[in-house]
Amino acid sequence: MLTTKYWGNAIENSIWAVAFFIVGIGLCRLLPEFDGEVRVILAVAITGIAGYLAFLVTVDVPMYLSRWRAKVADGSRHLRPLEGLRDVSTRWTVTHDLAEWKDEIAWMSLYFSAAVWASLALCVCCSLEDHLPRYRTEATVASWSSDALAPGKPHPAMAGHSI
Repeated sequence: MLTTKYWGNAIENSIWAVAFFIVGIGLCRLLPEFDGEVRVILAVAITGIAGYLAFLVTVDVPMYLSRWRAKVADGSRHLRPLEGLRDVSTRWTVTHDLAEWKDEIAWMSLYFSAAVWASLALCVCCSLEDHLPRYRTEATVASWSSDALAPGKPHPAMAGHSI
């Protein structure tokens, strides 16, 4: 945050909220198509996304908007990018006072713990891609006609698309 224009942080985190909302909708759409462990993983991911969205909407975005409003209200001048770079490279204040960190603790704790574990979980899920068909629900499998999956014919979802 070189320029101290906190509205940029609010916009960025709002974009993250929209993106994760769309991902959550996609995962909700997939939920009925899987059983067993995959369904549990999807449900956990959906729950995590709901928690993340709640955090963004109630804590993170409002925090940046209130910082932006406070800077506008007190008439503070925003730094230009080079001024901000100089500021962050020369002004060092070491503090162990939790009051100085109270607004940052929530997002930093989640970012450097839960987000890291979620990223690792995505890697595991990607490595299990070949095993997903055995967790498909019977209704999903039955909806595919046997001749649609015959060799030489495209997958039903790819009908009409060229590769």
